[in-house]
Amino acid sequence: MSLADCIRREKGTKDPSEVEALCLDQAKCTEGLGALEPFAQLGSLSIQDAGISSLETLPALEYLTELKMSDNKIKGGLEHLLRCPNLERLYLAGNQIATLDALEKLSGLSKLELLDLEGNPVTKEPSYSTKVFDMFNNLIALDNKNRQGEEIEEDDDDDDDD
Repeated sequence: MSLADCIRREKGTKDPSEVEALCLDQAKCTEGLGALEPFAQLGSLSIQDAGISSLETLPALEYLTELKMSDNKIKGGLEHLLRCPNLERLYLAGNQIATLDALEKLSGLSKLELLDLEGNPVTKEPSYSTKVFDMFNNLIALDNKNRQGEEIEEDDDDDDDD
């Protein structure tokens, strides 16, 4: 299903300005991500396993705090994610990001607390974890581990124990 078709299905009858979350997993993103531009209020966006290789057409999404783009074909161009300055949780596992230099472009995401890069070639770099934590002052979790390398449980927004 195309990205536009997935968006129509997910938003239903809502006006795009009222939509706060979209799950577009497995959409075919051959036409880029420009169709997301009307969704300025998005707080959460999931576009996993969608064949995305470029972030160049990602629109500015000022309110976006969670972005799931795992299992795509992203190698670089991560600087386009700076159009989403309030990102706190970024999932890029299973892509093709190969260098720490590519990640350095994300250092402007000052609110980033969780970053998932599992399955990317960059994770095989010497001292990968230490270097990535050093890039991001507020980072709490990298690949589901804290700075000490201990596994952490991700907070579940549906958990009512608080």
